Amino acid sequence: MTDTPLSRDQWLAKAGVLLVVDDVLPPSGPVAKGGTPTVKPKELGLFIAVNDDGVVYAFNGHVDLGTGIRTSLAQIVAEELDLSLDQVKMVLGDTERAPNQGATIASATVQISAIPLRNAAAEARRFLLARAAGRWGVSTGSLKVEAGVIRAQDGRSTTYGELVSGQHDQLRISGDAPLKAVEDYRLVGQGAARVDIPGKATGELTYVHDLRVPGMLHGRVVRPPYAGLDCGDFVGNSLLSVDEASIADIPGIVAVVVIRDFVGVVALREEQAIKAAQALQVHWKPWNNALPDMSDVEQAIRDNPRVRRTVLDQGHVDAALAGASQRMPRSYLWPYQMHGSIGPSCGVADYQATGSRVWSGSQNPHLLRADLAWLLECDESLIDVIRMEAAGCYGRNCADDVCADALLLSRAVGKPVRVQLTREQEHLWEPKGTAQLMDVDGGLNADGSIAAYDFETSYPSNGAPTLALLLTGRVEPVAAMFEMGDRTSIPPYDIEHMRVTINDMAPIVRASWMRGVSALPNTFAHESYIDELAFAAGVDPVEYRLRYLKDQRAIDLVKSTAERAHWSPRTAPMQTANEDHLLRGRGFAYARYIHSKFPGFGAAWAAWVADVAIDKQTGDVSVTRVVIGHDSGMMINPAGVQHQIHGNVIQSTSRVLKERVTFEESTVASKEWGGYPILTFPEVPQIDVLMMPRQDQPPMGAGESASVPSAAAIANAIYDATGIRFRELPITPERVLAALNAGTLGEPAKSPVTRKKWWFGAVFATLGAVLATAWPFQPEIAPIAPPSAGTWSKATLERGRLLAAVGDCAVCHTAPGGATNAGGLAMQTPFGTLYSSNITPDVKTGIGAWSYPAFERAMRDGIGRDGRNLYPAFPYTAFRNINEADMQALYAYLMSQAPVSQAPTPNALKFPFNIRPLMAGWNALNLRRAEVTPQPERGEQWNRGNYLVNGLGHCAACHSPRNLLGAEKGGKAFLAGGRVDGWEAPALAGLSKAPTPWTEEQLFSYLSTGYSDAHGVAAGPMGPVVSELSKLPKADIRAMAVYLASLNGEAVAQVQGVAAAAVPNPNGRRVFEGACKACHADGVGPKLFGVSPALASNTNVHSDQPDNLIKVILQGISAPATKDLGYMPGFKDSLSTAQVADLVAYLRGQFAPNAPGWEGLEQTVAHLRANPGTH
Repeated sequence: MTDTPLSRDQWLAKAGVLLVVDDVLPPSGPVAKGGTPTVKPKELGLFIAVNDDGVVYAFNGHVDLGTGIRTSLAQIVAEELDLSLDQVKMVLGDTERAPNQGATIASATVQISAIPLRNAAAEARRFLLARAAGRWGVSTGSLKVEAGVIRAQDGRSTTYGELVSGQHDQLRISGDAPLKAVEDYRLVGQGAARVDIPGKATGELTYVHDLRVPGMLHGRVVRPPYAGLDCGDFVGNSLLSVDEASIADIPGIVAVVVIRDFVGVVALREEQAIKAAQALQVHWKPWNNALPDMSDVEQAIRDNPRVRRTVLDQGHVDAALAGASQRMPRSYLWPYQMHGSIGPSCGVADYQATGSRVWSGSQNPHLLRADLAWLLECDESLIDVIRMEAAGCYGRNCADDVCADALLLSRAVGKPVRVQLTREQEHLWEPKGTAQLMDVDGGLNADGSIAAYDFETSYPSNGAPTLALLLTGRVEPVAAMFEMGDRTSIPPYDIEHMRVTINDMAPIVRASWMRGVSALPNTFAHESYIDELAFAAGVDPVEYRLRYLKDQRAIDLVKSTAERAHWSPRTAPMQTANEDHLLRGRGFAYARYIHSKFPGFGAAWAAWVADVAIDKQTGDVSVTRVVIGHDSGMMINPAGVQHQIHGNVIQSTSRVLKERVTFEESTVASKEWGGYPILTFPEVPQIDVLMMPRQDQPPMGAGESASVPSAAAIANAIYDATGIRFRELPITPERVLAALNAGTLGEPAKSPVTRKKWWFGAVFATLGAVLATAWPFQPEIAPIAPPSAGTWSKATLERGRLLAAVGDCAVCHTAPGGATNAGGLAMQTPFGTLYSSNITPDVKTGIGAWSYPAFERAMRDGIGRDGRNLYPAFPYTAFRNINEADMQALYAYLMSQAPVSQAPTPNALKFPFNIRPLMAGWNALNLRRAEVTPQPERGEQWNRGNYLVNGLGHCAACHSPRNLLGAEKGGKAFLAGGRVDGWEAPALAGLSKAPTPWTEEQLFSYLSTGYSDAHGVAAGPMGPVVSELSKLPKADIRAMAVYLASLNGEAVAQVQGVAAAAVPNPNGRRVFEGACKACHADGVGPKLFGVSPALASNTNVHSDQPDNLIKVILQGISAPATKDLGYMPGFKDSLSTAQVADLVAYLRGQFAPNAPGWEGLEQTVAHLRANPGTH
């Protein structure tokens, strides 16, 4: 045998095996309201294979989603067959091997789908004992089995493998094979180490993301603009065109695949596919923004058409409500949430006309196979879905869209293709956990008893067809309505007058199953409401629940959990002693998870006692401890159940306090973790699990039940701490703070600042005044033949190379992706766009025909070889300070480089600035004649720095402000800060807004490496400048630092105040914690890579303008100034304009609390997003 399990058909044909099979009716899958289930013929399912090598293979159609069922199912089989755990090999989910038992959902694996597996193992044991007894002529009752070895009383023994050797026996599950008595269990009920953990801990396990198959190519998909929607006539009909020429320059492209709205690229290497998907020009029709206003989810649900369905109507609800002494109508809202896969979806497919294989992380392999067959218009038997471990779950992997993407691309290129989504695609396109609205009308009688309970829940459906079916037009994008909102819709309490109504409705946003589907939100309402009733009646909430519970197991659980938590009775909130600025409280909730199609069936019981601490100043809520009681009947693996409970507590706490999908411009705005924060490790509560001893009862599903009471328990605890009821999730700091402060969170935003304009009239009048004194026409200097190789010494060329680095020649004269010094870089100025020239020694398009006098005239006077005036964007005003020897060495170096033929791009300047002769007047006004004058009293180092900074370094070209004529200002404004290509070049003199003045050491570090711990990282245009400067001798960089530090004079560090206690922008804080804090934690937490700049001392955070900070956030730093810095990702594609504005406002308020807030941030972000510049 190999490590690869045989297919079912191979097992059926194999000799030396005992098989236990049964007929299986494939589940139909979700059926739309009013629809008819598709009834498929029964299939032969294989459950047990006892092989002649002694290994027993057990087959189950469900998959292990990190829940540990691979271990617990193996325990069940090993128990019934008297094997050790390592003698059982579980095969889960594979469509060619495992029986079709439907999706792995609803905590149904151990409770339901394990039953035939247990019966099959008992069937095999009975058969093997009978065969051994027959061979030896003894009774089966006299035989003992241990680790697959059968022993007779006389000492004879045989193994299961020996009993099946040379045979092919096939049994059917009869249902009457005796099961082992509970009191004889050796493995079931005992903690067992998870069989999957060693491979995961050591890296030996191959996840689907890691899979590589021979000949595999790499694919990426380009999704349409209507993220979050799967219905409407625009779905599958929005593509206008795909420009394949836009990626012609990217190597390794194999194919661009277009099928209606499905667009994908295939390449030889993954990075090529990623680059191609980003660069491919795809044009879509304007679509009709079909989402309602999702800033008000409650109203969107109320406006959504519905079909009412009453599932319970007992007593006389209306009359009882009319007679209530205290009527209490309430509404509860659950938000849209994400499954939040830490790893984006990934799949591999190998299309073959004779049979395709798909490697998938799906939790519903058989239904995925059906969808793939529908997509390809082929029989299901021609597709084998091989289930592998993968990222993500809680229902996310019921919609494994990426496998369909991979299969389409594989069919197009005829080779295996691996597809992985980007983080943004995962967040945008994963089917969400749907929102839900619960309305309760009820109240109290005069004696404090419950008068009536009228419950109505509205649940937008979560069908989520496989995306490729929609994009390719294989299924119609119609809004299908399902009956799904009824899970745990009937409260567990014995209330005389009670009505439960379900409003079935079509989806609003594309959604799929999510943990605790509809049960968790329904219980949030049930358990919050009964808590309200208890306090209104003046009765302890635990005691009040017990009055209405009739289920003895529920009663035992509630009492035991309260006792474990040392619950003290309470009849009013805010009775817990508080410390300093913290409010503390406790909350209780109970539920039994009822799932599957109504009326469904019950899984485990769970009860929570949650302790919370609330910061009165910030509104932060911390769940400090959770005591959770759990009754899941027989626990196959108690350690596994406990791990499941821990996972439920952590995830549901995150959902209650943090998680909410936001929408902007009719699409999903939560594109990455900054827009969708989740609970972090420091926020995980202490968890105390009480597992009820019920080993004599049938096992119940434990996968989701522990999460169901979570939201109500936490909300009830917050009420206990504050006296305020929260009926909408998540319970975020700003909601808490607003409630504590009676709704006052701050002043409205002020109008954006009006920027100064460059006035044409002033400039033109000034230029006109000097035309009479400045002659605008200069003679051409004759061309020369290019100097031959060997004209200059190696020493001269090396000196020139270093001078070119000081002058940053390549920075301005190299376009993105272009040849070095070949020009073409666009430079935005207030007068229009200039393009840098070609300074390679090409005779026709560069400076190859320039003599040294021509070169020197351009460098000192701003006049080209042909006599035309140059624009002062070329900093000849500084270059004229270069001494003769350096000028000649620089000329020698440039003329010795490889020529590049590239014609200059025409400038796009406004009138009259496009008239070059006017520059003669500009020169007459602004061009100073003298070189830098040495100051011997300053010392050699200072003078060297002065020469480098004000000569080739031309620092003032960017770091000095300019007047209306575009000339550098001098005097006190020298190096006082300027602007270049949309970036602020901060002041290098004492006028700097940095909280800490630049010191010599900080300048030396920054100019050498691109980083200063007191100021930040070089970004934008400064990044490539530092890259060039890093080539210089350290002595020259030190000299520049000495000179620049001398300009700070008596500047002193600003005293930083303590940040305001109330977070100035909670939305921005969430973005920061989700997207930024891992790297910018100010020394707290791990150092991930490169440097982690502190924001409290960052110059950009303290500037008068937010532009640099915004541009760094949008664009990131993809090419760091020096390699050791590490890169910063840009967030322009993953954070919306509003999210960036919120983040910037938060950073300003948090890290520069003494500085005034920036105004008009959304407008500034939108402008900089639309005008990114070239750096």
